[in-house]
Amino acid sequence: MSYQDELYHLAREIDATVAAVEQAAAGAARDRVTWTLPGELGSVTVTGGGELVDVSVDVAAMKDYSAASLSRQLVLGIQRAEETAARRFETAIAAVRDEERLV
Repeated sequence: MSYQDELYHLAREIDATVAAVEQAAAGAARDRVTWTLPGELGSVTVTGGGELVDVSVDVAAMKDYSAASLSRQLVLGIQRAEETAARRFETAIAAVRDEERLV
């Protein structure tokens, strides 16, 4: 195989890997992660891209919390959901990257 042929095939492999990673990233960014707040307070949902898309709070359970405690629980829940989403996102991309290395 000539040097140009090798470069051509390598470029095609790189293009295929980039396309696979882009596809995995797009899918992971659309996935949603819901984190349940403690004490049946409610839940928060974020996308794989870290966008907050839903906050549900049980009004009856909310009455058991002070404003400061409620805000801490909400912020903590959002952070945990974002962290989980980020890990899933990275795992999805790493899986494709690792799979492409085996080919």
